[in-house]
Amino acid sequence: MIAKKISIFILKTLLLSAVMLVVTIIISMIRPLSAEGNTAQDEGTIMLLLFTVTTVYALVIGLVIKNARGSRLQLVLGLILAFYGVQTVIGQIEAIFFLTPLGERWGAGSIPVMEMPLDFIVSQFIVWGAVALVGVPLAVLLFDKRKKETRNSIQWLPNMSSRDWLLRIGIVIIAYELLYFGFGYFVAWKDPAILAYYQGTDPGSFFAQLANVAEETPGLYGLQAFRSLLWLIITLPVISMLRHRRWAGALLTGLFVSLPMNIPHIIPNPYMPAEVRVVHFTETVISTFIFGVLIFWLFKNSIKDILRNAT
Repeated sequence: MIAKKISIFILKTLLLSAVMLVVTIIISMIRPLSAEGNTAQDEGTIMLLLFTVTTVYALVIGLVIKNARGSRLQLVLGLILAFYGVQTVIGQIEAIFFLTPLGERWGAGSIPVMEMPLDFIVSQFIVWGAVALVGVPLAVLLFDKRKKETRNSIQWLPNMSSRDWLLRIGIVIIAYELLYFGFGYFVAWKDPAILAYYQGTDPGSFFAQLANVAEETPGLYGLQAFRSLLWLIITLPVISMLRHRRWAGALLTGLFVSLPMNIPHIIPNPYMPAEVRVVHFTETVISTFIFGVLIFWLFKNSIKDILRNAT
């Protein structure tokens, strides 16, 4: 029986992945995601990698739905917001800030060797938006097999006092800043390929790096605080769906937060060399997984439990 359920889940995952891939191909005919002039062999490789990407999307979404509660409408709306947010919006905000002329104008600091055209970033928003709009409702139909009477509506936001909200928001911002700059320095900035790509230098220590950011690009702290709040907003629907789960909920939240945004790094693009993509994948998939688990934990536990565990 268990083997049968697993087989059915795998087949549904592959079906959803194939539909997402078809949507990606159709929309990409209008808004290309890859460079022009690729050989037939390159196109075949990219197609296989795209299918890998959509399979990861389908797997993560399917696992969340299988462990979710709430009405089907809530699942559809919440997962569209969350998936599109973590897969596209969060990452492309940083791409605009670091890899385009706008970023240089806003004080991003280090300038990459190659700039990413805004048109390419716009394509990301359009293509993956279409994938979310088609893929998520189909995923709910495929994976949500609960009886109708069990699909009760849930409350999106936890019922907490203003003090509790402020404390949690403060922890979210501080934790994300530490994870972002910590992994950014010790994983990414220590790699020669990253330094060469962004034409940066290693100041010698983590605290020296933080001081450099404060002196040269203080706006970067504000940007990451904003992104941490955006992470929270788009992740709360998933946390609400999974709040009755403990370790499973934390694990699924971490996977949902980390994989959709980072798995596209496996696809070649003319704006970021392979070695840079590998380092960024390692850096961000680990840090965002930890961040997702932390957010789930923060909004799963009471304020007394948080303070007790902290001491």
